[in-house]
Amino acid sequence: MNKIYSVRPARYAKGKMVVSKIESDGYKSRFGRLVEVLGGKWVHRDHGYQLSPTKLAKFEQLFADGWDGSFFGDRLIAPKNLCGKNVAMY
Repeated sequence: MNKIYSVRPARYAKGKMVVSKIESDGYKSRFGRLVEVLGGKWVHRDHGYQLSPTKLAKFEQLFADGWDGSFFGDRLIAPKNLCGKNVAMY
């Protein structure tokens, strides 16, 4: 499977995982919006977002299913094929 992100253990936080985008153009994509909605925090030392293992599993499932994060606020946006139209989920 060809993923656009990589996952590794965090170097400076015990029990956390770091997820980072493999290729970046500097703009926040669906990857960045979704991981921030789930509570991921950017850590410059690790060059990625820190998440707990349970939130990482939730992120991977939602990302594979096509969910997105809102541009404004902390809301999940359902994929278009899930409900027929793009509806914000709280």
